[in-house]
Amino acid sequence: MVDRQIRIGRSRSVGPNESVLVVAELGQNHNGNPALAEALIDAAAWAGADAVKLVKRDLASELSREARVRRYDSRHAYAATYGEHRRLLELSAENHAALAARARRLGLVHLATACDASSAALLDEIGVDAFKIASRDLANLPLVRDVARRGRPVLLSTGMSDFGEIDAAVGALRAADAEFVLMQCTSLYPTPFDQAHLRSLATLAARYDALVGYSDHTPGVLLPPVAVGLGAVVIEKHLTLDRNMKGTDHACSVEPDELRQLVADVRQVEAALGRADKPVAPGTEQVRARLGRSLVTRTALAAGTRIEEPMLALKCPGDGFSWFDRDLVLGRRLKRDLAADEKLTWDDIA
Repeated sequence: MVDRQIRIGRSRSVGPNESVLVVAELGQNHNGNPALAEALIDAAAWAGADAVKLVKRDLASELSREARVRRYDSRHAYAATYGEHRRLLELSAENHAALAARARRLGLVHLATACDASSAALLDEIGVDAFKIASRDLANLPLVRDVARRGRPVLLSTGMSDFGEIDAAVGALRAADAEFVLMQCTSLYPTPFDQAHLRSLATLAARYDALVGYSDHTPGVLLPPVAVGLGAVVIEKHLTLDRNMKGTDHACSVEPDELRQLVADVRQVEAALGRADKPVAPGTEQVRARLGRSLVTRTALAAGTRIEEPMLALKCPGDGFSWFDRDLVLGRRLKRDLAADEKLTWDDIA
């Protein structure tokens, strides 16, 4: 396990000894509507999330002319061409600044995915608490280097890349002394359970000596708590107000009550992970006294008998000599007659 913490924002840290950072991924689920984005932030706060994450794109940097003019016939389309569709889903710089302020007023960490250098500069100016590099941009080393040099923590998503590409991106982050969390994810929407590969969390942590997190695209809320049990220090899940809304990400998102359950489950797993030094829980002494086993006589024994191991058995209750105490008893002599099945005490032995 990587034994370090990363500071995110004014007062939040992530790491093995810190509370897991639960991120409500808003993405494009605001459908280009600032009021809906505000409602999503409010819902994330109500559900107990620690952070919200938005996405900023500069479409001139994002899309080629071919992509902009391509017909977009999806049932989720907001316009006839993909470029116009994407324009209608984009929030303004002023919207992003206002949403960041709203998140902070509600006590949420403000994260954002930068899809290009100009968006990274805008988010940096707004004062984003940490950047996200989306899976599709892990291999976009110019963008990774640009974000890395800005001095803010980075969540690096790995959903489309093999180790060669991850090696290069991690190298770029480390060359800039950027703090980062590697996010295990699978870029399928939704992700089948057999493609989640949660065991990769341990592999990423060991290979890169890095903190790891999990960005979940599977249905429901089962896997994020499991990922926490496997070492994830950040959990990210898409949030929507209604999975039936128009838009490509709504169907693989959770609604507010489900996010609230996810947060509760994550906190229970955190509590259950406890300490690594195998402590004996308070109160178990009383349980052991009732249910444990003590040394008792196997048969009736006369006073003066020298106690030997075959004369003894182990039976409840457990408030007498244990098996590990037998060297305190063996070879000693009885002070009084004992019936069969009688528990030994200090008063019985000389």
